Amino acid sequence: MYTAPTGIRAAALAMTMLSPLQANELLRFEVYLDDRPIGEHSFRIADSGDTTRVTSRAAFDVDFLFINAYRYRHSSDEVFRDGCLTEIDARTDDNGKRFEVSGTEEGDAFRIERNDAVESASGCVRTFAYWDPALLEQRRLLNPQTGELEPVQMRSEGRDRIQVDGREVTADRYALQTDELTIELWYNNALGWVGLESDTGKGRRIIYRRML
Repeated sequence: MYTAPTGIRAAALAMTMLSPLQANELLRFEVYLDDRPIGEHSFRIADSGDTTRVTSRAAFDVDFLFINAYRYRHSSDEVFRDGCLTEIDARTDDNGKRFEVSGTEEGDAFRIERNDAVESASGCVRTFAYWDPALLEQRRLLNPQTGELEPVQMRSEGRDRIQVDGREVTADRYALQTDELTIELWYNNALGWVGLESDTGKGRRIIYRRML
């Protein structure tokens, strides 16, 4: 059985206790490519008893010499019960390359359909749901864009000062490592998830800055 490092378990527990999600919460992030704003990614979270519904919407545009050089659109509707995924319906247009992912709980398994492939996953399936501190304790996550279950590793990176909507706050920093890249995440005890930064794989950085 996977056991998260003690520091990560303690931090996740502390954030869950100090910063519970509201019954209905909207998290909005301005998205940058390096230091250039390119769009927004929002997460609407509706919590009802043991069920959580999350609607995610992202729209990015990168212009070059007045021409749209890159366009990204993503929408995902996800349902969780006690933290485990029970339904997903996601659509992505990655600069003309389209992905469709759907999934539903079937008995003790979770059935995933992505484009022309079908897969059945056992156990509790979670997505890259950065808004949920329980993410810090996982060793595999479902990518809602590709529909693939990706192995991940997590490590604590200490504490930082980070800008949130024009003011500086203290945040705990974590590194989420996949096979292809490292995603830096920041969490504040009062606000929850407040920042993200990742290499694009092409020498540039994607940065999420929380908007309040």
